[in-house]
Amino acid sequence: MLAIEVQGVHKTFRIPHEVHTTLTERLLSLFRPVSYERFEALRGVDLAIEEGTFTGIIGGNGSGKSTLLKIISGLLQPDQGAVHVYGTMSALLELGLGFSPELTVQENVELYAAVLGYPRREVKRRVEEAIDFAGLERFRDAKLKNLSTGMRARLGFSTALQAESDIMLLDEILAVGDADFQRKCLNVFEEFKQRKRTIILVTHDLGQVQRLCDSAVLLESGRIVASGPPPAVVQRYMETVGMITPSDDGAAAEWRGDGLVRVADGWLEDEEGNRTARLRSGDRVTAVVRLHAHGDSDGPVVGIAIGAADGSTVYSINTDWLGIPTPPVPAGQTIEMRIPFLAALVNGSYSIRAGALNREMQLHDLRHDLVQFAVHGSLTRHGVADLGAEIRCRVLADEDSHRADDVPQQRAKGGTQ
Repeated sequence: MLAIEVQGVHKTFRIPHEVHTTLTERLLSLFRPVSYERFEALRGVDLAIEEGTFTGIIGGNGSGKSTLLKIISGLLQPDQGAVHVYGTMSALLELGLGFSPELTVQENVELYAAVLGYPRREVKRRVEEAIDFAGLERFRDAKLKNLSTGMRARLGFSTALQAESDIMLLDEILAVGDADFQRKCLNVFEEFKQRKRTIILVTHDLGQVQRLCDSAVLLESGRIVASGPPPAVVQRYMETVGMITPSDDGAAAEWRGDGLVRVADGWLEDEEGNRTARLRSGDRVTAVVRLHAHGDSDGPVVGIAIGAADGSTVYSINTDWLGIPTPPVPAGQTIEMRIPFLAALVNGSYSIRAGALNREMQLHDLRHDLVQFAVHGSLTRHGVADLGAEIRCRVLADEDSHRADDVPQQRAKGGTQ
């Protein structure tokens, strides 16, 4: 079922070549024509958002991302086309819009609660939760004008999160606050995903798109040029802006993050510590990843993803999700990450890609096909995982019998003996 449907939307702005700020300039402009430049922000955009999905919209500055969000929210009207929204909606486009600097933190949240339509019975509780989430309990009676810009942004975000709606529109709002606050925000959105709320996120943070989103859309010059699984769309965008370069022989692209920390090497080890590239389904192995710091890092987030031969991701994990802090790494140092896992996979060829990001989830480096390995010995014929299921059967003597004759069990051995 669709939550949002955008059909053939066009939007054009007229940008004057000169701006008149004084009365004299405005009077003189009456006697000479004012020239304008037409800027086509959106050019025939068609977009369908399924209910309960998390969609990321990416693209360069001026590509039309924020304009599209404002049209979906109703803040702007399209020149052509139509937008259909099925359900209630809240838009977090400008945090704190409507706050009064002369009111206290608590008074502003209470005022905003009325605007956002908090349930009447829960206003008091949700106001308290918003202030607590923003970390501003000590400042609840302080006037908003006395708070820092970051504190006001956190308050706006926390207040907006308490609104009940079927659909949420988010425009670069995950950039607010420090690393701890952003981690809290990401946890909230993970919860929203589990509750199947429909969310559209506009962001420049490609790591967030790959972590949070079910699908992604790439805008260029007001047109959708790619849509689909986040890894593929992100790769298309990074190729477009020159952050990665596909090799001439069609191999995986070489990713170029900021280069502060680079993935240097990697391999698999069996339980005896020997390097291996051929595993029996169910074997316990360790992925070893070495990274080299080309600049001082305050502790990179390191992760791996296992991909199947068809390019799909069958498993991914990183230190942030596991709550494992990595130590600061001075420039010139090399660190080794050891990641044990159970190769409970069906027969086939697999590859491991490894990446390093900073604590704000901005890319340092990502290596495709760092390790390649094969899995054998699985009895499973379909799917991606071998869960080592057992099949047990017994024959009942009659319908009223409470006892049964056990038949020797058959076990589908896809794992260890």
